[in-house]
Amino acid sequence: MRCIECGHDLIKKEKTYVANLDNCVIVIKNVPALVCEHCKEVYYTDDVFEKIETTVNKLKNIINDVAIIDYNKQAA
Repeated sequence: MRCIECGHDLIKKEKTYVANLDNCVIVIKNVPALVCEHCKEVYYTDDVFEKIETTVNKLKNIINDVAIIDYNKQAA
């Protein structure tokens, strides 16, 4: 795959995803991503982003400060 921003190759890496919400911050570590080797743009597959979105939606109403979780250790 190629970066839509600059056209360079994407490489598989694990990144940290941060959701800054009104009432809290949710940090998800070790998220599988595709990262441009040139401009560092980060891309997530649909499956990965769906899991991120589900996790954030579950936590946003019960967390009042900061939550740090591991992508690989969360409940499905």
